[in-house]
Amino acid sequence: MKTPMNVFNTAMKKKKNRKGFSLVELIVVLVIMAILAAALVPTLIGYIKQTRQSNAKNEAASAVSAAQTMASSAYANGDGKYYDQSSGGTPIQVLDASAIDNSVTRADSDATNGKPVLDVVESLAEVGSAGAGGDVTSVTINGGVVTALRYVDKSGTIVNYASGTYTIGD
Repeated sequence: MKTPMNVFNTAMKKKKNRKGFSLVELIVVLVIMAILAAALVPTLIGYIKQTRQSNAKNEAASAVSAAQTMASSAYANGDGKYYDQSSGGTPIQVLDASAIDNSVTRADSDATNGKPVLDVVESLAEVGSAGAGGDVTSVTINGGVVTALRYVDKSGTIVNYASGTYTIGD
């Protein structure tokens, strides 16, 4: 005859020998994980977008510094040319030599000696195809100072620089 103590011991032995988790326990854990993931994904996506925009602004700032280096050099030379030391001192027309204080916008198609001004800016800033992969699409120089620049990074984020302010978008 089984005594209550024997029944208790038999039930305890069965629980001790049991290995693994029940299906209900696994489903509860999966539901909790799904709820946490659903709450975190939108937040993480926002952080990723913010980081990309921040990187694009930093790359644009680097391009502005490079363009300012070229403009300062061309302005100081008096002939409006920047002498590119990376290609053996090739002169590149940056400013209009006849009116060096005029505002000049250079596009990719403007070139002197076969090398566009914007390619040199990208090379100096290390944001072109060899660097971050972005493109400087325009630079405006007025009186030897970069007053505007437009940069598009490899993910398509557009950064506009105008008189010390960086803005994201068109």
